[in-house]
Amino acid sequence: MLRIERTEGLAIWVFDRPHRRNALDWATMEAFAKAVQEAAGDPRLRVVILTGAAGAFLSGADLYEMSAYRSEADGRRLATLMGEALRRLEEAPWISIAAINGPARGGGVEVALACDLRVMAEDADLAFVQITWALTPGWGGGQRLRRRVGSGRALELLLTARRLSAEEALRLGLVERVAPAGQALAEATALARQILGWDAEAVRAVKALIRDGDRLPFEAALAAEQERFAHLWAAPAHWAAMDRFLKR
Repeated sequence: MLRIERTEGLAIWVFDRPHRRNALDWATMEAFAKAVQEAAGDPRLRVVILTGAAGAFLSGADLYEMSAYRSEADGRRLATLMGEALRRLEEAPWISIAAINGPARGGGVEVALACDLRVMAEDADLAFVQITWALTPGWGGGQRLRRRVGSGRALELLLTARRLSAEEALRLGLVERVAPAGQALAEATALARQILGWDAEAVRAVKALIRDGDRLPFEAALAAEQERFAHLWAAPAHWAAMDRFLKR
């Protein structure tokens, strides 16, 4: 199941299937896709934290349930359902943070990579284990991994299925922060609170300009960044901040 906790502009989504180390069955994947779709249109939502219950993050799809779905059409359904949900997550106006509180495997790492930011507990690890099941990533994780670490390193990680410690994940740029054991959610929540302290429109613009760099030619991304700056320059929040500075 997907458990959702909401406090004002912050939501915490907990994948809660501890008997399967939070592996995703169809019902949980559909609940997740619905949650992303509904949240994308919520103007009050500003930060979403994704984490797992009972000391694990996510171990991908529930292979016990998936063993009954063996056709190419079933594989396409699985790839489309989660692939589209993660694309919407990535494109949502709010900031998403993965709190990797324990082991992340296969599709679980793909979910983390689709988030905007990642906080990983120092005793957690992650691995792209799809090759051990004679599979590739199917939810967009291969492309997101390649963009982060380059083609050669992505190939090495996908073809060895080796486990990465939090320290190595940080060094490779797969996560942005490492937290003490048991503190990934607390660290992610502190980061979320800091983001919530900034002007909402400026935060959305920062995310948008970073996304522009992934999908637009360089010159077009530069032009879009300048337009966002000009718009924010004239906005009340900017001049309220300026007035506070000038009156110090």
